[in-house]
Amino acid sequence: MPPASDPPRTSSPPFIPPPSPPPTIKPSSNDIESTTSLPPRRRALLPGFTNPPSIRTFLRHNAHDISTQLLCLLTAYILYQFCPPIMPRHFPFYPGIEKTAWGMKHSKPHMAEYITTNVSAVTSFAVPAAIMGVYAVWWERKFQGANAALIGLGYALSTATLFQSFIKIFVGGLRPHFLTLCLPAIPPSTPGLPGAAGVEYFTPKQVCTASGKPVKEAQMSFPSGHACAAFAGFGFLALWLNAKFKVLSRDVRGRDPVEYHEENAEEMQKTNQTQRVHHWKLVLFVAPWCIAVVLALSKLRDAWHHPVDIVFGALVGTAFAHMAYKMVYRSVYDSRMNHVPLGGVSGERVDVERKEV
Repeated sequence: MPPASDPPRTSSPPFIPPPSPPPTIKPSSNDIESTTSLPPRRRALLPGFTNPPSIRTFLRHNAHDISTQLLCLLTAYILYQFCPPIMPRHFPFYPGIEKTAWGMKHSKPHMAEYITTNVSAVTSFAVPAAIMGVYAVWWERKFQGANAALIGLGYALSTATLFQSFIKIFVGGLRPHFLTLCLPAIPPSTPGLPGAAGVEYFTPKQVCTASGKPVKEAQMSFPSGHACAAFAGFGFLALWLNAKFKVLSRDVRGRDPVEYHEENAEEMQKTNQTQRVHHWKLVLFVAPWCIAVVLALSKLRDAWHHPVDIVFGALVGTAFAHMAYKMVYRSVYDSRMNHVPLGGVSGERVDVERKEV
């Protein structure tokens, strides 16, 4: 009987080590979606963005715009502090002129400013930036929208400040307290330019016995820098509020323009043009303009500006607010897209494709 053969040996499978667990990624403090361990209610109270870029990416895409804004502000500061008035300011002068209408208009007492230049500048930027920033990090949570709002605000304020500084230096004007600071000498040491009815016109260098920075600033009344900054900053905020809450246009519920197509335009027109806008939205929209008016008109109360200085400064600030808003958002007043920022963090052009009917 043949011996029993051993059972065939089966080869054991090769040993495969278990996969190592993925590395633990520490949640970013800026990314609100990364804090998934928190309950939803507590997570809603935390500020943050859903798509924040790195600091390096932010600086790479925004450093140029930030640098030009700072350069505008630095140039405006140098012009205001160190550059003398370019074009001479001629004004009538003779004994007893302080009793005339022109003399009383330019011989107001020199009072301290109710709202200083630094306070006006900081307020015109800080308050709008704080409001838009709080909305961005607690409500909208989109970095792209916050970046567009703050960059646009900087556009408006920095460029308007440089613009009005050039006008002050080249054109300027005599402030309401000019004669109080000038202390003109009677009779003048040099003859002036002859005018009508034998009235002679002089420059401040010819008749002013005082000198220095106060006399120089007394010749830079036009336009009002307070009004320009206030209407640039708070005007931009008003346009931003109008876009977010659809105050002066049809309410399309903040829909993206990609979702707005011609096939439903008629239906949206029927449903939205008949909807009344709530009054609280009007109050919200008017509030920034009211603050701007108060800041600007304070210069009438302290006798630092004439009405024409304030009106022109307000127009300049409002114009730059509109231009800056259009440069960072797709529209100013079109409710379909005035809440949509242009481009991404880098500001590159974005083409929105529409469906054809």
